Amino acid sequence: MQIVATRKSDQNRAVLDPWTAVHFSTGLALGLMDTPFEPSLGAAIAYEVAEQVIERQAWGKEFFNTNRPETMLNAVMDVAVFVAGHWLGTAWNRTGPPR
Repeated sequence: MQIVATRKSDQNRAVLDPWTAVHFSTGLALGLMDTPFEPSLGAAIAYEVAEQVIERQAWGKEFFNTNRPETMLNAVMDVAVFVAGHWLGTAWNRTGPPR
C-alpha cells in the first residue's frame, strides 16, 4: 500500500494524493461558513460514493482524468480530512468575533 502519491499515475492508488488537500479545504471552507456538520458530512460521503461509481465507467475515467477508481483507503481519508477541515473551521469561529 502506498501512503503518498508522488506521481499522477499514483493518483487514487495512494492514501494521500493532491486531491486530499482539496477535500480538507472544502471542509475548512464549509466550517468557516458555519455550514451544519451533518449535511456537510452527508454531502462529502455522497460525493465519494458517486465518485466510486463514476470512476468505474469509461467516461468517468476520462472525466476525472484517472486510470483507476480510488482505493477505499483513499476515499476514507478524503472524508476524514474533510471532517478535520470542517472541525478546524468551526473551531476558529468559536474563538469569537473579530475585534
